[in-house]
Amino acid sequence: MSIGIQFGGKNDRIPVAVFLRALESLMAVIQDVDSTVSGRSRGSTRWDIVALSKNSPAQAEINGESRLKVGDFVSTIQDAVIGGMDTLGNRPERPDYFSYSALTNVKRMAIQARRLDFLTVYAGPRRAVVNQNVFNNIEYLIGSGSVSLGSIRGSLDSITVHSGHEFRVWVDNKRKPVACRFKKARMSEVLALVKHEVAVFGELRRNARGEPVYMVVEEFRPIECPARLPSIEDMSGLIEDLYGGMSLREHMDDLRND
Repeated sequence: MSIGIQFGGKNDRIPVAVFLRALESLMAVIQDVDSTVSGRSRGSTRWDIVALSKNSPAQAEINGESRLKVGDFVSTIQDAVIGGMDTLGNRPERPDYFSYSALTNVKRMAIQARRLDFLTVYAGPRRAVVNQNVFNNIEYLIGSGSVSLGSIRGSLDSITVHSGHEFRVWVDNKRKPVACRFKKARMSEVLALVKHEVAVFGELRRNARGEPVYMVVEEFRPIECPARLPSIEDMSGLIEDLYGGMSLREHMDDLRND
């Protein structure tokens, strides 16, 4: 499985800085989506550049190979990256598996694209153009909205260290996590709460739709699960003779005749 990036240079010339920044940002997006999809802080897949070409268009191709003995997320990651970028080119909607960090890196790619004739990300026959529309839609999602003190509750399911120390909290839609940045010194506390329900407090950024997308963490704590209610099986036999020796049908017939 591979993901590629193509550059159309103005007058067939591509600035080195543009090439490197765009490629670095794409790798950050892939790694971030990998962490989110797999639930592993350092991702599940080894990504290597397997092809480089300076022909018109110039391109780089990145191959993914699962590092897991059981399970392979490469195809899901590939589909999420291409599908997400395609979504961002069409409408201001946060794609599945895209955290705040992933959005900011796609935005950086869109900024580099301004210095090119075109910038395209591909996987097999699928293509996603990174352009001003992508920039505008991401700006709507993360550049507007509000920032205030707040809290979120949900499942802490993954940690990433690719763009600072962050953990993901799944709030409502389990495919759109809230990235929560925390201090490195609290890593052991975070690790102890992976796969647990948590309440997180801090500076919360919401997008223009009011959805929480990013938090700078001040405090977090586990949420105690409520005591389990007794099942029907647990309750059977607690009341030995509810209807005075009659069956439920006999009891109901008796009520109708009164």
